[in-house]
Amino acid sequence: MALAWRINQESFLEDASSYLDNLKLRFGWGQVGNDQVSESAFVQSIETPGPYFVGYILGDQLVPGAAVLTLVNENGRWETNEQWNIGLDFGFWNGKLTGTLEGYIRDTKDAILSINAPAHVGNHWAMSANLGTVRNMGIELTIGHQNKVGDFEYGINGNLSFAKNKVTKMNGGSPDYGDRTKTDEGLPVRSFWGYKYLGVYMTDEEATSHLPNSTNVVSEGDAKFEDLNGDGKIDENDCMVIGNPFPWLTGSLTFNLGWKGIDFSINFQGVYGNQIYNALRERLEGTGQTATLSSAMKDVHIWYNQDKRDAMEAAGIDWRALMNQYAGSIPNPHGNSLNAANSSRFVESGAYLRLKDLTLGYTLPKKYSQKAYIDRIRVYFTASNLLTITGYTGYDPEVGGGVDYGNYPQSRTFMFGINCDF
Repeated sequence: MALAWRINQESFLEDASSYLDNLKLRFGWGQVGNDQVSESAFVQSIETPGPYFVGYILGDQLVPGAAVLTLVNENGRWETNEQWNIGLDFGFWNGKLTGTLEGYIRDTKDAILSINAPAHVGNHWAMSANLGTVRNMGIELTIGHQNKVGDFEYGINGNLSFAKNKVTKMNGGSPDYGDRTKTDEGLPVRSFWGYKYLGVYMTDEEATSHLPNSTNVVSEGDAKFEDLNGDGKIDENDCMVIGNPFPWLTGSLTFNLGWKGIDFSINFQGVYGNQIYNALRERLEGTGQTATLSSAMKDVHIWYNQDKRDAMEAAGIDWRALMNQYAGSIPNPHGNSLNAANSSRFVESGAYLRLKDLTLGYTLPKKYSQKAYIDRIRVYFTASNLLTITGYTGYDPEVGGGVDYGNYPQSRTFMFGINCDF
């Protein structure tokens, strides 16, 4: 459902008609179904031998069998997206300045989330149910300027989007945990979840005084995490939100120029306010058993064991000063089992500004192209992903889902071409 009011056509704005081309206020509301539901979400399945033990003892033999590992909710339905929006379209000076300002609220109702059944039910996996409500809300601004002076013409177009999302209701559903994420009421969807990393223990005494009740042996060189509840040990009760994969600001800016057959355009794109979980660093800064180690592991960023300290002392190097300066980034890779746990150690800013596309073209005058019986001939050069400004240490800050497992970076490309219209 939509309703619009063309304000510029009202009598009280007649005097503004010389410069006001368009002023329209819009309201909208609608509901659509989301059919992106896993085909197995509401279908009962039978497990056969494989990764799970479903064999049976018959006499003195173990024979293959089958079993229902998880009861399924058969009353599932599509999610429903309901959106309200209000917008203002405007235009001035015969189209030289145009734009749109729009705000929206979008609620995803009957969101499919996981729910844990009582233990006596015997479910191996949590069942799916339409339990949650997720709210997305934001403001979007699009503005453009076009002008022509003699043979020279130019255009500037940009857009900004401010957005946030939050799970508003779980309706009895259990928090949904991913490998490094948690979705729960009051949090953004798939928030990063883990420990707050504080650095590295410099001595055994520091470790034991910080965690006197630890069930794991904690010693110098191990990762230091914040003990949120103050019980003297690190466990799941000390986990917290350590990042948000969704940027609160996205934007792009495009410049277009034209002069006597020459055309030029350049486009910038960027995001701000999101975080990336650099899962690749978990391997590159680990024990070396699963991947080639990062070059940072051989630098002064890693914790020094006693042998290295003795060697540095013998060489006249002040290892204490270096440890205080650098050792907070990489703990002992062979120490406590929690050293590589999900933590803010691997969470980095995902903000970036990228020169996405650049194009330079030239259209031949028609007196030349028509001699070849061609209406229009244009030669052009295009380059993509020329420059990226970011503090992210991974391959590419454009990461889908927010967790970077070493995604292959976008290629820098250069293209030459000819367009012909007959």
